[in-house]
Amino acid sequence: MCAVYDIIIIGGGIVGLGVFRQLLLNGYKNVLLLEKSSQIITGASCGNSGILHTGFDTVPQTLESKLVKRGYELYQSFAQDVPLPIKKIGAYIVAWKSEELEILKQILDTAHENGVTDIEEISPTVLYKRQPHLRADALHALYIPGECIVDPLSLPLILYIQGKLLGGHVQMNVEITNGKYDSETNYWTLNDGQFKTRLVINCAGLYGDYVEKIRISQQTLSTSTFTIQPRMGQFSVYSSPTTPLPIESIILPIPTKFTKGIIAYPNLFNQIIIGPTAETQQDRSHAPVKSDINDILYNRLIELIPTFSTLNYQHVGSYTGIRPATEYADYQIQSYNDLQWICCGGIRSTGLTSSLAIGEYISEKINEMTPIKRELVCEGYSSERYNQSLEELKSMFTITSNGLQPKLIKNESNVLRTLTGDIKLGENIKTVNLKISCGDEVLDISHSLLKLAWITKHSEGADDS
Repeated sequence: MCAVYDIIIIGGGIVGLGVFRQLLLNGYKNVLLLEKSSQIITGASCGNSGILHTGFDTVPQTLESKLVKRGYELYQSFAQDVPLPIKKIGAYIVAWKSEELEILKQILDTAHENGVTDIEEISPTVLYKRQPHLRADALHALYIPGECIVDPLSLPLILYIQGKLLGGHVQMNVEITNGKYDSETNYWTLNDGQFKTRLVINCAGLYGDYVEKIRISQQTLSTSTFTIQPRMGQFSVYSSPTTPLPIESIILPIPTKFTKGIIAYPNLFNQIIIGPTAETQQDRSHAPVKSDINDILYNRLIELIPTFSTLNYQHVGSYTGIRPATEYADYQIQSYNDLQWICCGGIRSTGLTSSLAIGEYISEKINEMTPIKRELVCEGYSSERYNQSLEELKSMFTITSNGLQPKLIKNESNVLRTLTGDIKLGENIKTVNLKISCGDEVLDISHSLLKLAWITKHSEGADDS
């Protein structure tokens, strides 16, 4: 029997979850989220760096620039309602060569154009007073105080659980491979009639261009689209039980035409992360950890912090992730009102920051679909319903010094392979199969590359399962 919904969202990554939660907050009923994997955030979202961006360096006047800035504001606002993990540590962009000074000035101008006006020019003297472990010979630097670190698993989990508390539906292990649009009934039928819906929202991430072919197949006139050009990034994680952090802020290099470069930063668990590398690859389903890249990252870390090799830090592991880059420099978000279809494509590494804003933006797009809007069941926003969902949400998580954290269940194993990339652990780390408890629901997060910090910091003392 065909299941009928008002809205179907394809993709359970951070973007799909942001849209899912926002539509339910706004009072839409009969909303279904479909994910082709057995768990949420198994694709591009699981390799996020965990940095919440101010948007100081995004291309001005782009949709990405607008949504990153708005997403940053929404995250801060949401963190007032529920204790989201977040720490404002700021970031430094350092010029080490004379030819980089002009680029530094361009970055400053771009930040101002993007509305980030608290960016500060600082001298080498001030830089080394604040970050004494950095390599010598810095010529000049910019300081962006608003850059934050977050726990990139907690937000999508919270969006997922809150969306369900607000009445949303979720089905895993469903890959959408075909669909037909009936212009007489104004309904889509997906997967040979398995699902029926008035509105489709494509948030399929790394497979967004594949899903978009379904929409294209129903159009009589040719239309432009995009092609996912997977970009792999690899990170290395270092931890110490006793040694203070050698850097307390995010250290950014001068970007080039081809890459933003390798960054170093502390995460919420007082570990040091160096990465990501960036290379185009054909395979969008798996990104293996490469030992030679680990060496490159370590050498870069030593170059940046010369004393690091003498500190009591151990390499606890590395992880990889894949970004759904396209041939375009901006997000590929487009609504097709005649087909009752919205595409959210090309959401790259800034997706964590912009996810809440994308949800808001898609809700606005639906409001512009006047004919279909009248057909959708929507009760409107309710502060009472929102506050009730927050209280239920808090009861399902543990409140820690780092904000809400899911309850961890550990499981000893040597399994390293994940669904999208690899986690390669240090010699003394064995715990990789992890589950978390959110109320009555237990989710397997062994797939999540983001959780290397959890594996190495939270496995001791967790309840065995």
